[in-house]
Amino acid sequence: WLRYVEASGGLTESSGDTMLVMLPPTLQTTLELPEELRVTADPDVAREDGATLLSAGHPALGRSADEVLAVGDVAALAVEVAATPPPPAEHLQAIARDQFTIDHGRIDATGAPTRSVRAMLRVGALVDYTLSSDDHYQECAECWVDVQSQRQLPTRVSTKLVTLLPVQTDGSPSLTGLTAAITRADQVIEKCAQRRRSELGDDIHKVRDAEVERVEAYYHDALGTIERRRAHAPADRRELLAARADSVRSERARRIAETREKYQASHLVRPYRLHLYEVPVWRLPVDVRRGDRRYPLTLDWLIPLSRFADIVCAHCGADERLVATKTRLGCTRCVPRPTVRLAPELPRPPAKPAAAKQRCRRN
Repeated sequence: WLRYVEASGGLTESSGDTMLVMLPPTLQTTLELPEELRVTADPDVAREDGATLLSAGHPALGRSADEVLAVGDVAALAVEVAATPPPPAEHLQAIARDQFTIDHGRIDATGAPTRSVRAMLRVGALVDYTLSSDDHYQECAECWVDVQSQRQLPTRVSTKLVTLLPVQTDGSPSLTGLTAAITRADQVIEKCAQRRRSELGDDIHKVRDAEVERVEAYYHDALGTIERRRAHAPADRRELLAARADSVRSERARRIAETREKYQASHLVRPYRLHLYEVPVWRLPVDVRRGDRRYPLTLDWLIPLSRFADIVCAHCGADERLVATKTRLGCTRCVPRPTVRLAPELPRPPAKPAAAKQRCRRN
């Protein structure tokens, strides 16, 4: 919250166990706070010093969060690295052979590495989970996507990217493939949100089923009582009791529908961050060789991450192990596997009758 105040033109200064905050007029109106106040997150300090306690649930925090979500966090960033001469092609070739396993093929460098950049997309979203009318959760979700390959970055790579200190770029970044990368990030976040909602709702489902059983038991007893009274009632009251039973059945259906609706789970994804990182790379042209056949490929050595960017199949886009065939470079998903035909079984000689075996033994 203090960073938000400073980014919005306010001033903050440490004052012992509290923070002195000066708010500009716009923030005073938005947050409904005075121009000057002392804040703390410690309840004891707030009670003893009379400072404003800013903790979860405070209206100022909620208004600040809503403002940030409404504006969004969009930026084009560049990761800076020291200017160094390119590494030898043979060195990068050896690393590429260790990182990538290509069936029936070998990676051979065909030129010197050249300096370039590779775009990485970072998407952040706030996910609101509703598990019942009384159970609500809110969590942050994040997804990193390699714009060129449209592949979600491994956790170990995205974790390292977060620790880097990029700077905002002055020029206009390349937007090639950005729309597809955003779509990919949205799919990943939505799938994770559905899985997370299912995990959170496991206990809620048990509570729902128990409540439905209680409703069923209550109306089952009520209908049983009406049926017993109807069995011994005079003829002029049976029609009235039958109508009463129909009314109870309708009420039971309504109550069960209300109970299930009360525990109807849902979620809402609200994106708030869109960062496009330009990561410096050494671009290495290589050939995947199978005998005399050569399949050209380009590998990007991510300088700040000290690894090559992952490669995907050029034919189907799958993140599977590559295979060098006699006609193309594919992957284990799209390369047809040879059909193995089993040799037909030879006919077995007919078995000798038991009587013939006995005669042979006597002879």
